[in-house]
Amino acid sequence: MLQIFLHIVSYDIWFYFSHLLLHKYLWWIHRIHHEKREPIWIDTYHGHWFESVFQSLGFFLPLIFLNVSTSSGIALVYINIRAMLHHDRRGSWIVGDYHLIHHKHPTINYGQPYLDFLFGTNSQFKNGNLMKMELTI
Repeated sequence: MLQIFLHIVSYDIWFYFSHLLLHKYLWWIHRIHHEKREPIWIDTYHGHWFESVFQSLGFFLPLIFLNVSTSSGIALVYINIRAMLHHDRRGSWIVGDYHLIHHKHPTINYGQPYLDFLFGTNSQFKNGNLMKMELTI
């Protein structure tokens, strides 16, 4: 169980920073993924081939340190189902809509909410208006 958790968290960290990098420096690649402002589950995998390979490294690199086992498969299934739910309004009741907000406002919500909160890139809706929250330490 700990191995599954570590694999998911390591992927989340990779995804956050690689996604931020795609937005800041490789937008010409990542903009393909953002063509739809109202994505559905299959749009999770819509994008440039380089982005697919680059994002997948976040799952496979931890296997250098973690044993390949059933827990790796469980982590892979979880990560993919969660990603599909994040890209479809029908899944927002399970995982929230912060990634859907990201597709409308691509300068916020780069990863999982705990990482966006930690790095000050999260948002939330208040009274129907998009509010960027700043993290002050």
